[in-house]
Amino acid sequence: MHKSKSSDTAEGVAAYRAVESMRSEKDRVIYDPYAQIFLGNKWQKIIYNPIYKLIMKLLGKFKYPGFYISVIARVRFMNECIKQCFPGEYTQLVILGAGYDMSAYCFRDILPNARIFEVDHPSTQKDKLAKIKENIKDIPDNITYIPVNFEMDDLKESLISSGYAPSEKTLFIWEGVTYYLEKESVEQMLEFIVENSARGSKVAFDYFPPEVIDGTSTERLGKVMYKMVKKLGEPYKFGITVEEIDNLLKKHHFTDIGKYSSSDVRDTYFHGDYEKRKVTPIFNFVCATT
Repeated sequence: MHKSKSSDTAEGVAAYRAVESMRSEKDRVIYDPYAQIFLGNKWQKIIYNPIYKLIMKLLGKFKYPGFYISVIARVRFMNECIKQCFPGEYTQLVILGAGYDMSAYCFRDILPNARIFEVDHPSTQKDKLAKIKENIKDIPDNITYIPVNFEMDDLKESLISSGYAPSEKTLFIWEGVTYYLEKESVEQMLEFIVENSARGSKVAFDYFPPEVIDGTSTERLGKVMYKMVKKLGEPYKFGITVEEIDNLLKKHHFTDIGKYSSSDVRDTYFHGDYEKRKVTPIFNFVCATT
């Protein structure tokens, strides 16, 4: 990501959340009434103009097959992880690479007693905070925003100095981040979670297979995404197979490893006309316990 600007991919995901939230209550899979505040003029035009919206829907169907549904499945998966942990024994929620994620606001009813830490690149976080202050009056007081460059800054120092307690049971949400990091940084993060949270803490994240990262994927979407992020200046760096994810997590002493695909999430939580919609095998999710 360019150091001087917020993330284009974060805005794109916010647009998808906004579009899904516009569906009727009985049909939508996720609901984020705040997503639209992060959209610039281009995305505002696309999602609110019927003609542009139809064009983008057709473009998405043929150029990015399964992408929209898979992104929505990813968001729903992370949402379910939050709902499984709060309220309850978990006292802290850490959102790593938060982007324009608004889980702390969408689930404020089950998070009133939790300490929430949003960690992200300074540029994106600065833009996010500006838009929140401009558009939202009732800002929860249990959220701490921590600007961090994951590959340069000391995450432990940044978190602890902001009030994070390593001795407490914590859920770490790590959505849409791993593939932008070097393998060493991914492993360091997993090690950090194990060493700096109470036993029984959890991490939930998503990952892509190696062939999406190096551009050798035979999936049409894999090829398109590889070129797209490279053009945006946010190239993919880390990928791992479904078979290898077990070894990676066990190496760092995680247990209760739950692995899921976009199809698994669709089949469990999607309904109506979404039940048969195409998802991509590129998106994989995991939730594991320290």
